Amino acid sequence: MSVLSQPSLLLIDGHAMAYRSFYALPPLSAPDGTPTNAVTGFFNMMLKIGREWDVGEIIVFFDAKGPTFRHESYEDYKKGRKPVPEDFKEQLPILQKMLQAFGSTVVIREGVEADDVIASTALHYAPLGRQVLTLSSDKDLMQILSEGIRIVRPQKGISSFKVYDTGSFEEEYGFSPRYMPDYLALLGDKIDNVPGVPGVGKKTASDLISTYSTLEEIEKHSEELKGTLRKKIEENIEQAYSSRELIYLKKDISLSDDEIDGNKPDVPLFSRMCRELGLVQILERTCQFWGVEPQEVEQGDPVDKADKIEEFNEVSPDVLQEKKELACYIKEPVKDSAEKQKIIIMSSDGEFWQGDIITGQLPSQIISCLREKDIITENYKQMKNILGSDAPGHSSVWDYTTAHYLLHPDTSPHSLSGQEGYKDLDLPKMAAALIDQKDRMHEELEENGMVDLMRNIELPLIPVLVEMEEYGIGLDTGKFEDLAGELKDRLWEIVSHIEEEAEASVNLNSPKQVAWLLFEHLGLPARRKTKTGYSTNVQVLEELSSLPEPEGKVPSLILEHREISKMLSGFVVPILRSVNVETGSIHSRFEPATTGTGRLSSRDPNMQNLPAYGAWSRKLKEGFVPHSNGRCFVGADYSQVELRVLAHLSQESRLIQAFSDGRDIHTETATLVFNVEPQFVTSELRRFAKMVNFGLLYGMSSFGLAQRLGIGRQEASKIIEKYFKALPGVKDYMERTFQEAKERGYTKTLLGRIRPLREVTTVNGRDSGALRRVAINSPIQGTAADIARKAMVDFADHFRSDKSVKLVMQVHDSLICECDRSGREDVEKELCRIMEGVIELAVPLKVESKSGFSLADV
Repeated sequence: MSVLSQPSLLLIDGHAMAYRSFYALPPLSAPDGTPTNAVTGFFNMMLKIGREWDVGEIIVFFDAKGPTFRHESYEDYKKGRKPVPEDFKEQLPILQKMLQAFGSTVVIREGVEADDVIASTALHYAPLGRQVLTLSSDKDLMQILSEGIRIVRPQKGISSFKVYDTGSFEEEYGFSPRYMPDYLALLGDKIDNVPGVPGVGKKTASDLISTYSTLEEIEKHSEELKGTLRKKIEENIEQAYSSRELIYLKKDISLSDDEIDGNKPDVPLFSRMCRELGLVQILERTCQFWGVEPQEVEQGDPVDKADKIEEFNEVSPDVLQEKKELACYIKEPVKDSAEKQKIIIMSSDGEFWQGDIITGQLPSQIISCLREKDIITENYKQMKNILGSDAPGHSSVWDYTTAHYLLHPDTSPHSLSGQEGYKDLDLPKMAAALIDQKDRMHEELEENGMVDLMRNIELPLIPVLVEMEEYGIGLDTGKFEDLAGELKDRLWEIVSHIEEEAEASVNLNSPKQVAWLLFEHLGLPARRKTKTGYSTNVQVLEELSSLPEPEGKVPSLILEHREISKMLSGFVVPILRSVNVETGSIHSRFEPATTGTGRLSSRDPNMQNLPAYGAWSRKLKEGFVPHSNGRCFVGADYSQVELRVLAHLSQESRLIQAFSDGRDIHTETATLVFNVEPQFVTSELRRFAKMVNFGLLYGMSSFGLAQRLGIGRQEASKIIEKYFKALPGVKDYMERTFQEAKERGYTKTLLGRIRPLREVTTVNGRDSGALRRVAINSPIQGTAADIARKAMVDFADHFRSDKSVKLVMQVHDSLICECDRSGREDVEKELCRIMEGVIELAVPLKVESKSGFSLADV
């Protein structure tokens, strides 16, 4: 096999080679369950050919969805093909993204097939002196063989290939490649449903073309043919002509020079995708192909990150005032070091100013630039926290962290400085990298339809969160200290009661000692055994607590001890430690870019995970108070927002009608599932129905439902069957949304937020069932999260001029604000109006509001 004398243009039939790889390799999957056999096989083939020939640009062509001109001329073209396997469809977008990251050009043209664009491109560039290789298993492409064009065809599986030029083709087939359409028109093509001439096989077709060359000549000399062959040709020659028209490839839709000017590899992206998909060997072989060491790929080349800027030039702040768009990067000092925060501002031509951040001492020209120019930031929330009023307004900002979170919500870190290859860049290169990333990522946001989401919700939300954090929520430290004392006293009481009841003393925080106490010393029935001994988890203790006294007493006390210990060490003590001594308030951090579904999270301390029920929970919440006596809290909570979103997405008429009529949805579900009239729905039946509603919303199986309801699995299966029979639109939605998500590769909310399935790492098991649950629930929970985010933005906009009204908390489906007592009724009314008017669904959004003088009241 000879090596070509100059760099080749490699044109690959993407669909054909991906299909071949899919069937040639056994089922392979990534750590998260994503199938990878087509991707693995494809890259193995491409890299093998890339090594054996001096390949320049690699261009991969894929068929577009929808009909082509061939379907218009022959209605039954490709009719009867088997459905595309779901595991193959799932890999196509991954393969295409990896090819682009690899540095290949990916081409998809509407209305034509990949072969047409390959043929046109090859026939355009070969006469110009380019050596052209095409990789395809499709015989149709043989018709373009000519000087400068070679075709590589896989022979067995994906590891051996045969290279055809005009000489080797004529040696094998006995005629010139330009007559290949006539040959194939005689044979027909069962895969593409091209009819051909019935009864004519390969040898007969080869003899006919070798003798007569074209269909026209065969028809002209048909009287020379013997017996049945003559009859077959004469009866089907018109069908053969029609078949040939389908086989002829277009020659006038070549790619342009700009289109074949190869993409540069996106090294960090390709490396990350290989790691996520478990394609370690593909990454290593790609490193060999690129001529770099694997560790260089892991770190990335910082020069590549700023390749659009040829040189950097430090200038005075005055020069930057002439620019329209500037990148601003803030570098935080190493923790506990004497370094100062540093800031750099740079234009796209490499001119920059940098300095230390000293509060209130930034040059006036720099502040003017930040406030008046379009600004590219790495982390807008960080900037707002550091610069305060000197930071730019959200309407003029493009933020890397927000963009990365929208595109890759489950892939952290979202900061650019946290990505491989960027951690140790100096300030000018970091600012340049931000400019480069903005150009690339903004295009991705546009492709995914999320520019409006970023502009209208995500970025406007950040100043709202920063203001919430700065204002904080008041804390009555006296009440908290009293609560801590009560909890400690109760813990000592429990320990004493257990020692008295069991006549033994153990460390109640040690599962091993608790197991000894319960199952050996007291002789209670052991429920579950683990590798380290008998389980004493909550479920086991709850089962033991249900035993009649005296057997159930000690397990009950241990349960209470755990509950109070968690209340004390998990909430009361951390919250007391978090009090700001200057303000007397808690200033929790609300993070907009952490969860896969779009929900906000809270930390230092976590105010979104406070205990919800019980007397101790109420006492805890009573310690959170307004900032002064003349103020109060107003809160509003969306009523069953996720079920309302489900009603809208599924268009299930019964759900829509129930919500529209204002009926209780859990009672409604109970009447449908348990065949009882609404007046006969007991609290127990309603509880069952509520469990079914929310359980199925989160993809609960019959096994899970049986455990939750304490019933048999068969009975749980019947309940689910009745539910879907009564609400068929919900079942249709679940099937439809799962298939759509698998086909696209991501879930999508009503407001456009996406969640790539292959990046999800937060579900247990990573099996197809787990991914199915994510695919079904993410659009619902994500839409609910989008609604809550937009409500916060709309509320802040409405009360922007009224400084007396402050948002203090957001907990999933609820907003809590603080206001003057005198304006409580008006604020409550406006809060409800704003939250209910965020978005128009097929069912009304409803909120329930409360007001009071502690968090326990709302």
